[in-house]
Amino acid sequence: MMLTNFTKFNSTKYNSLPEVNVASRILQQHPNFAELLGKIYFLTKAHSIELGVQLIYRHMQVDEVKVMIEKFQFHQNASAFITSVSFPTDQVYPASWLLEDDGKLTVFEYSIDILVKRTFEKLIKNPSIFVEICDLIRDYHFENLLAPCITARDSLKHFEKENGFMETTDFKSNASIVKNMKNSQIVDDKNAIINTMWAYSVSDNCFGDDNHCPLHCRHCLHCDSRIH
Repeated sequence: MMLTNFTKFNSTKYNSLPEVNVASRILQQHPNFAELLGKIYFLTKAHSIELGVQLIYRHMQVDEVKVMIEKFQFHQNASAFITSVSFPTDQVYPASWLLEDDGKLTVFEYSIDILVKRTFEKLIKNPSIFVEICDLIRDYHFENLLAPCITARDSLKHFEKENGFMETTDFKSNASIVKNMKNSQIVDDKNAIINTMWAYSVSDNCFGDDNHCPLHCRHCLHCDSRIH
């Protein structure tokens, strides 16, 4: 696999992605998911590399010259990772990727976090484990469902990892917001909770927990976009 377009975003590709409930339903019907995750966990643990996979779905429509960028902010007096549509700068770094049909990669989402930058630089110097994870995703035919992602975040020091994370969508600001579960709106319907990231916790500075599913999405069936 070539790391071509390793830093490029394709808005046409992104806008064609399914909504979160559709993507999750397809994933649940796909065989060998647990087997694939086991192999990815083994690789990331054995090599202590901050990588995982996340569910591929569209947050919102993205204009041609813009990209999806994650930033740490305080939202309603709580720590939050806020992902929204913005113009790219030289201070954003790829945090997750889409596997294209031609064996190439395009960026799924960017981040400004310093540990994303450092992990990305490690991948550039030695991409072998990253490439192996991408190959596994393709071998198991999950390339349209799972995006390899960097799980390291310096900003995690502002969160309580053991509390878990919940993603919701703020339609007023047109942004995806990730907070600790205790700071998110309580959801009575467990069917409205969708797993969106899977990772082995190789350090205190990366997403991951004992259940290997550190991030969930609160999906509202009345929303046209993913719930966050």
